[in-house]
Amino acid sequence: MSFTSGMTVHKFGGTSLQDANAYARIPRLLKGYNEALIISASANTTQILQQLIDHAKIKKEIAALLTTLKKFQQQLIADLLEKEQQAPLLKQLEQDIVDIHDILHTIDFVADYTQSMCDRILGYGELWSTQLMAAFLGKMRKVIYIDATSIIFISVMNGIINIDWQRSRMALENFLHHKKFDQLIITGFIASTTDGVRTTLGRNGSDFSAAIFANLLDAAALIKWTDVDGICSADPHKVKSAFTIRSLSYHEALELAYFGTDIIHPRAVYPVIAKQIPIYIKNTWNPEAPGTYISAHKNILPPVVRGLSSIDHVALVNIEGSGMIGVSGVAARVFQQLHLVNISVILISQASSEHSICFAVSTHQAALAVQVLKNQFFHELNQKQIEAISADNNCAILAAVGDNMVGNPGIAGKIFSMLARANINIRAISQGSSERNISVVVHRHQIVRALRVVHSGFYLSKKTISIGVIGPGNVGSTFLSQLQKSIPILNQKYSVNILIRGIMNSKKMLVNDNDIDLSNWKSTFEHSQTPADFSNFIEHIVSDDIPHAAIIDCSSSQTVTEHYPTFFKRGLHLITPNKKGNSGDYTFYHTIKTIAKKKHCHYLYETTVCAGLPIIKTLQDLIQTGDEEISIEGIVSGTLAYIFDKLSKGRTFSQAVLQAYQLGYTEPDPRDDLTGLDIARKFTCLARELGYSIAIEDIAIFNLVPPALRDVSKEQFLEELPQFDHDIQQQMQSKCKKHEKLYYVGSITTDGKVTVDIKAYSANHPFFNLKGTDNIIVFTTKRYRDFPLVIQGPGAGKEVTAAGVFADLLRLISFLTV
Repeated sequence: MSFTSGMTVHKFGGTSLQDANAYARIPRLLKGYNEALIISASANTTQILQQLIDHAKIKKEIAALLTTLKKFQQQLIADLLEKEQQAPLLKQLEQDIVDIHDILHTIDFVADYTQSMCDRILGYGELWSTQLMAAFLGKMRKVIYIDATSIIFISVMNGIINIDWQRSRMALENFLHHKKFDQLIITGFIASTTDGVRTTLGRNGSDFSAAIFANLLDAAALIKWTDVDGICSADPHKVKSAFTIRSLSYHEALELAYFGTDIIHPRAVYPVIAKQIPIYIKNTWNPEAPGTYISAHKNILPPVVRGLSSIDHVALVNIEGSGMIGVSGVAARVFQQLHLVNISVILISQASSEHSICFAVSTHQAALAVQVLKNQFFHELNQKQIEAISADNNCAILAAVGDNMVGNPGIAGKIFSMLARANINIRAISQGSSERNISVVVHRHQIVRALRVVHSGFYLSKKTISIGVIGPGNVGSTFLSQLQKSIPILNQKYSVNILIRGIMNSKKMLVNDNDIDLSNWKSTFEHSQTPADFSNFIEHIVSDDIPHAAIIDCSSSQTVTEHYPTFFKRGLHLITPNKKGNSGDYTFYHTIKTIAKKKHCHYLYETTVCAGLPIIKTLQDLIQTGDEEISIEGIVSGTLAYIFDKLSKGRTFSQAVLQAYQLGYTEPDPRDDLTGLDIARKFTCLARELGYSIAIEDIAIFNLVPPALRDVSKEQFLEELPQFDHDIQQQMQSKCKKHEKLYYVGSITTDGKVTVDIKAYSANHPFFNLKGTDNIIVFTTKRYRDFPLVIQGPGAGKEVTAAGVFADLLRLISFLTV
């Protein structure tokens, strides 16, 4: 086959040529005809050649290193070629090693080297690997070896490489004239100056070579073979949830490349754009993976942000002063001085007031930048027209890139919001008028977290949430069971992605980086050997890779509530049926509410009063919609509702208590119900929702436990309680008129007085027909004066409480945005 258009150009990097086995894989990636292969040096060869140069300059021993390099190349030749094929390459290698040694001897002698010396030595890596590849593939196909120094001619001006396209194209056409071939095997990285001296194409030079030859050959496609599946949505070493981007436009690829994506270099894109040659990024070791396709085609499908990139070692230089306002030419002077000392500016940001200019440069250039600018603005600094020129070396840049960002409002706001929620301060902002890139400067130590936060915000569902469950007892385990059954439906119908990443009780905890399997969590938890640790548990649940995180406290522990402020400070939302936080010390209650609001965390506690009944939400709605003169009465203990129901039917107090105990309606010690303390806690919660600064100690509580039985054992209490039936009956009869029923009721008056007492109600009251263990709450308000608002239903039990917690979780998810 002779030279025609429509060729496929393949570029193989050093990781694809790391040993003989890697070379042997190459033919499987090729079709075998109408192809050009651009070959890099084998893995680490260029680095070793550079080491040799550096060692020679400081008169350090080079013999061992040069021998290691020579033996590596000899072994490759021996492994890949037959004996008769080896001789020419081995002879050339010997001559090349002599040439390298002679140049290194010169460098050692003068303790310095020129760029041409360096280029000469570094180019041998590509020559060796390309000659070897040509010999290896030549056993199977008709190949032509091309030393790119005879084809590509360049000049360098101000550090920018300029291709002499006309001369290079003519050289290639002349070289291939009337030649027949299946494959061209071409050196990467090296080229010639206009004077014909061998030089290199700099960093990522082989990628540049491949793009140049794709242009010269009018290629149909350029395939870059590397050791990853393609360009990722973010650096996978920094962001675990990063994924391969299936397609990018040229402009998107250029932006990502400029801001640090090391899979492709900007110079490897420019030469193919003019001829709209598509680029494929493919994995040598996983060729079946689809890879990344780069073309002129603009992606119109989500996501809006196609990828994130970052530059880590950045300094932010700031020039500030009121004397700059309205003065023309300041910016020009700044960047002219930087140009004169070859300092490349990565990012520029200037306030519209012209009071300051800040720009980003590489950290190693920061001191020089500050010094030349201080020299340039010496007069202005002395006159205080410029107050300071300084550099912060601890910065990094995060860039969000996407064609679909153009004309799409809210992208910048979304990024800023996500970083703010993660307590990441933005030092500078830059966005071009093309709107294809938004860049922010953050502290260098926060760049990984910033990448994870923004990545999760754009690429995970806004309803993806990391959950930690504390207290996997009756309510907690029931909640997990209910959740397990519902997760598939929530995923499928509502795109809700709930990840249970931790479960903890007072002794130990179970954590998982992804999601705990709820089908057998009890067994896994039982076998966990990890001791409970609040700090570690919190840090695990708060994940930068997941946009939202929450704790669900299903315990009744006072100790757990003491950690609520920490939860909120770490940005965790909180759901709990544990009423001790809201009914305990008022200062603490005020603190957790304040911190939750300040940190924009949701605090949901519907189940602290009457389990799954919508008591808290109803009260909040009444308050928020401006209703007034609110009073509340309620029977909020299923145990006491049952006991008083039995009393109304003629049972004695002791009989009613014993029956409730035997049926499992009471706490393990029935006195915990009979003291009225639990009801007082619930009404403290309600009173505080109304804005009253009340504590349990302020509540008058009628204690149903006879004083003589308050400090005895549970067994003695149950045995001796019948002795007090007569006295208790007398007390109750004194509170009750004919045709009334007694109930154990909590109440809040319109002036904020809270009581827990036995009260009598007539047949026209909503309480009168209450039966069994049901709870009931009556709201009397300005709007609901004649016909009070009544909520009635089961107010206790693990199933309904767990369901209430689940409902709070779904309510939380409905609130979430990114």
